[in-house]
Amino acid sequence: MPLHPSPEEQRLGDNQIGDAGARAIAQALKVNTTLPALDLGENQIGNLGMMAIAEALKLNTSLTELNLYENQIGDEGAKAIAEALKVNTSVKKLNLAFNCIGKVAAQAIQDARPLTELKLNYQINPLAFALRPRLATAEDLQIVFRMLTSGLELENQSASLPALPAEIADLIMDEAFYWQGVERVNLIGGTADGVLKVTVPQSINGNSIRMKGIRVLRDKSTKGKSKQNCVFYLTVRDEQGVVRYECAAKPTFVDSTIRLATIWPARHHVIRQMREGWEVQVQPSERPSDDVLEYLYVGYV
Repeated sequence: MPLHPSPEEQRLGDNQIGDAGARAIAQALKVNTTLPALDLGENQIGNLGMMAIAEALKLNTSLTELNLYENQIGDEGAKAIAEALKVNTSVKKLNLAFNCIGKVAAQAIQDARPLTELKLNYQINPLAFALRPRLATAEDLQIVFRMLTSGLELENQSASLPALPAEIADLIMDEAFYWQGVERVNLIGGTADGVLKVTVPQSINGNSIRMKGIRVLRDKSTKGKSKQNCVFYLTVRDEQGVVRYECAAKPTFVDSTIRLATIWPARHHVIRQMREGWEVQVQPSERPSDDVLEYLYVGYV
């Protein structure tokens, strides 16, 4: 991935670059001698991508500003950048806010060498990303369902797994939250009101959708104190904007900072009736002044 030879800043934010793209950019940074600023915010870059960029910084001497805001960089990536800063002397401004960096790794960056500007605020609990359901495509669902119901041949084995009844295959996929879905993710940082909304999309193949579940997650910063009686207020509106259902869902505390609630259609009959064009809105009972991340996921098949 070539970088423009001499711009004031290369803006590559919000491009879903990921680790593979970050590694390609790292290769370009090793030979680039003119780029002063690079924006890689909101790109789903994890530890592997960060480690590649860190190695590149040991060779690069032109970059003075690096923005890695809102990625998925954890302790391993943070320690790699800390080691790189001991060698690199050109980077003066570094933004690593809204990642998944722990206190020890963050301190390692701070101790590496003084920077003109270093942003490490609003670090997200890595578990918040792990708990996000995978958004499967309709084709993915069909492939996995056929595998479960037709039996699996084991690699290099004469035996095979037994074919499962359709009802059991459905239960397995439900337990794994393996559905299609639509989600809204918001990084708060003390500025948002905590309201999340998603609209159920139209089915790609034109068939009626079947609702599977609604999941809400909020990650509170370690400095904040969660109220044990906090609830999520759920409102469902039809395609005309008419309120069809309201309830208060009490979340469970997955750990000290993450609150998670799952609303199942079996317990809420109106949710089973939801279809294309209906809107789901969630708002917490407490103002999210100390929250760093929230997401609302609506799953269906």
